Amino acid sequence: MNNLDALEPWLAGLLAKTEPRQRIALARGVGQIMRKFNAARVTANVEPDGTPMTPRNPKKPRKSGKPRKGKAGRMFKRIELARNMQAQPSADEVSLSFKPRIAQTAKEHHYGLEGPVDRRIRNSIRVRYKARRLLGFGPGDREALLGEVMGWLENR
Repeated sequence: MNNLDALEPWLAGLLAKTEPRQRIALARGVGQIMRKFNAARVTANVEPDGTPMTPRNPKKPRKSGKPRKGKAGRMFKRIELARNMQAQPSADEVSLSFKPRIAQTAKEHHYGLEGPVDRRIRNSIRVRYKARRLLGFGPGDREALLGEVMGWLENR
């Protein structure tokens, strides 16, 4: 049994006794930490469990023989920005989500759904994307979150 497993029931009882405003402030801090961890994983093209994301399909070379520019390396170049990945705290929970314009793209890649290649083009070709988990709990997230909660309790 891990020491954290014994600590969590005690911590839940203590948090239940705090005011909702204080729990929302704590949830905001926890949400920021989770956003930071998930953004770092998306930037590194790593899934929450630590495995690398499925790479992009290679592009066909041009007929002219010139190499293609851009779109090499990272897959989700702007999805990890704080303005696009939002943490919504409440007194009982924290949810991490994407802004509505980005949420559909994130959903297609997270679950491996079918979607248009370019949303700006009306009849764009549709592709089934490989599942790449964007949000989730990683190996060290639990300890970091409990550290945040314990730090919050010390400052109260």
